[in-house]
Amino acid sequence: MSAVDRRPDFLVIGGSRCGTTSLHAALTRHAALYVPAEKSPNFFSAPDVDAVPDSAALRAMKGHAVTSAREYGQLFASAPANALIGEVSPVYLQSVHTAARAASFCPEARIVAMLRHPVQRAYAHWLGRRRDGLDPHDSFERAIAIDLADASSPAVAFNRYLAIGRYAHFLRPWFDAFPRERIHVVFFDDFVREPRAVVNDVCAFLGVPPIAGDVPMEQKNQGGLIKQQWLRVAWTRTALWRAALRRHLPVTVRDAVGRAVLRDLERPRLDPALANRLLDYFRDDLAVLSTLLGRPLPSWQETALPSR
Repeated sequence: MSAVDRRPDFLVIGGSRCGTTSLHAALTRHAALYVPAEKSPNFFSAPDVDAVPDSAALRAMKGHAVTSAREYGQLFASAPANALIGEVSPVYLQSVHTAARAASFCPEARIVAMLRHPVQRAYAHWLGRRRDGLDPHDSFERAIAIDLADASSPAVAFNRYLAIGRYAHFLRPWFDAFPRERIHVVFFDDFVREPRAVVNDVCAFLGVPPIAGDVPMEQKNQGGLIKQQWLRVAWTRTALWRAALRRHLPVTVRDAVGRAVLRDLERPRLDPALANRLLDYFRDDLAVLSTLLGRPLPSWQETALPSR
């Protein structure tokens, strides 16, 4: 089998705003693993984009999606022969169709999912999109109005902040498509508290040695609003232009620009009353999730606000 024909040994499937950027950075530094420097090729979810209404965020995602098997194989063309290969695409946990496609393409793969309190995840996701000019709503409550009006679980949730957090709904197809022992679930709370321990648990799951050195939490994908008005306007109005250039610029260049622009962010706090009201939206799914995983959730059913 040529390098281009190799199939992933593992996939990090999401969720969005759950620490996948930091995990991706850690995995790219592991000598026994090969992970493309470019996160989110979104290969297994690419066929789903026509199932949801068009939006700036969707156009940005389509701009860097890999849509052919050959192009996908090229992502791993430089991988050493003895390295495990894999990739990180958080949108894989936003479609019920993705698991079956992945199982057909790489049936022996191991699956890593990262989960965060669904209310906190949704708010962080909106802040990130507002930061980048990919959401027109000037308040979180307006942004989630479509979810609150329709509490059903869609098959594809690319444009839905709350529906994305119905983890049991989107994880179940992965448990149907892959043996349970080949699925590893990480809680964001644990990752923030002990990133090295969590990464080493992932390494053990993948069958490679522990990672050397510390595991810093990446700051380049943090949510918030740019404080300087002129800079905020310039950054948000160039969102699609930047998305189009993404695959043509080195990661180091993009990261340097991002650090310079996003170093001073305002992070408005989620309204406590709204946060706790949103717990009802997720309560049934969280109960199913706990049963699906066979483990209790980290106080998610008790409060929707992060501990201070």
